Parts: sequence; C-alpha cells; structure tokens
Amino acid sequence: MIRHKFLSAIMVAGTAIATSAASAQDVIELTFSTYLPPSYEYVWKPIEQFVEQVETESEGRVKFNVFHSAQLYDGYQELDAVSRGDVDMVNMTGTYPSGTVPALSIFTLPFMFSSIDHLERVLDAGLMDLGVTQELREKHNTVVLGVGPYDPYEFYSKKDPILTIDDIANKVWATTGSIDARAIQLMGGSPTGMSSSDLYLSFDRGVIDGTPRPLLTGVGRSLYEVVDHLSLATFAVDTSILSINSDKWESLPADIQDIITKAAKQRDKTAFEMVAQFMKSALADFESKGMEIHQISDAEIEKMKAATAPATQEWLEKVGNGQDYLDLIETARQ
Repeated sequence: MIRHKFLSAIMVAGTAIATSAASAQDVIELTFSTYLPPSYEYVWKPIEQFVEQVETESEGRVKFNVFHSAQLYDGYQELDAVSRGDVDMVNMTGTYPSGTVPALSIFTLPFMFSSIDHLERVLDAGLMDLGVTQELREKHNTVVLGVGPYDPYEFYSKKDPILTIDDIANKVWATTGSIDARAIQLMGGSPTGMSSSDLYLSFDRGVIDGTPRPLLTGVGRSLYEVVDHLSLATFAVDTSILSINSDKWESLPADIQDIITKAAKQRDKTAFEMVAQFMKSALADFESKGMEIHQISDAEIEKMKAATAPATQEWLEKVGNGQDYLDLIETARQ
C-alpha cells in the first residue's frame, strides 16, 4: 500500500512537471519595438492597453517583450526591422517609411486633411486598403493591424513666429519624410530629415530653425524649453501604424490572431479618443510654459496650399492609383 501511494505520487509529480513544461513551450513571446518614449501618452497608453488586453484574453499564452524610446530601432529603421523579423511587432510613424512605400505619404501631403475626425472617416472608408496594406504585406513581409492618429502637424519655430508663407523661406526645417520635406522646399525653406529624438538638441544648438510636427512632439520632446513659437495651420496629419511580421502572423493560431485583431481595433479607437482630449489641453500647457501660440490666417494658408500643390502632383506620379486616394479623402470631407 505504501509503495502504491509512493508510485502514485511520483506519477502525479511527473505529470505536473510535464504539464508545466508543455505550458512553458506553448507561450508565444512577441518582441514589440517602438522608437517613441512613454511621454508620448496618446500613442504609448493605447499600446500598453493593447499589450495588456492580448496577454489577458489569451490567458497568458501570449507574452510581449516591449522596447520603447528607440532602445532597438529608430523611426526610420522600424519597417526594415519588422520586415526582416528582427522584431515581431512595431508601431511605425507613417512618414518614416514613406520613402519606401510612397502611398504612405498621403498622410503628410500638405493641407490634405481638415481634422482628426476627417482622418478617422477616411480610414473607416478603407483608405489603407487602396494599396498600402497590400504593398506592405507583399513587398515588406508586414501585416497592418491598425492605424491610429497623431494630432495635426503645426509649425514650431525657434525665434520668429510663422505667420506668412514668406516666414518659412530661408530657414532650416527638420522634416520627417519626403513629402513634408518637399512641401517645405516649395515654400522656400531648407528641409533636413530628422527623427524627433534629435529635435531638442538641434534646436538648442541652433542647427535648425523650425519643424512641422504634432503637438505631441512638443510635449514628448520638451520642445517648449528650446522653441518660442507655435503657429497653427493643420499642415499634415500623420499616423501610427501597428504592424506585425507576416511570417510571425501566419504562424499564430487562429484564436490568437482573433484576439490580437480585436485588441488592435480597440487600440485605434482609444488613440482617436485620447488625441481629441489631448488637443484640448496641449495648447494651454504650451502657453503656460512660455510658448507663444499663433493662428495662421486662412488667406495665408491658401497661399501655402497653392505653393505646395506640386508636391501632391508629384506624389500622384509615383502612386498609380493615387487619384483614388484623393477622391476618397474628398468624399469623406465635411
């Protein structure tokens, strides 16, 4: 009897060890990289919630290893990194890979979107499905899971406010992608590509005079400490694109794909809500920190639109069905 109990105990223990080992093997570890720091709250918090939702709803079958603040790759490197499988997931800012995927420049064509709500309507109407998602998957081994917004690009300037198109001329501007760089050039400025992580020191050392960036960049990179003026014009509206390596995606069980897809949609919804809230408070915060806020007049914005129109035409020449994008955007405009 004693021997029987002893053998039974061994068998139970062995089964427990085997089950534990099997469970450990079943855990899917995903490496998630973003160049953005946690101070970019309306991008970072939805990512945190996405990670938590997937880990919770998968009951521990999925575990994320999250790296932020360009610990692994900067904004320009993320598409290549996820395409190669060096990381499993990234949250790309649309402008950085736009040189590789020209259609992505639709988001930073000058004065293309009138508001964040306009962007949301366009995305809901299927803008990404006009070619961007297909190109990323077929040519770059990358699956798009969702698209969230940034608040609109405005003009930061170190010494003098930007009130007219002439104020942009003869200044050095830090830009993010090929289209905003071209737009600045068409308005007489000198563009230089630069990641947001380099803006603070570049302003502080006088390397650049200005940058078109969202309000979030000013908050996240503490630009209010080195920049005196912010001029509002809704120059562009960029996106954060949640993506996963295609090979990794196809290796996941169907139920895990469903969980990730559901969490990605919630991430997008949360991001749009947070951007709307953020925009209400950011300008007041900047003013309280000593920045001067200016509104560029409608007449001057029309001059800027006219001057930068060639950038849209040049984009159309690169994107075969580019007019479909523009037509959808106009249809969704209210």
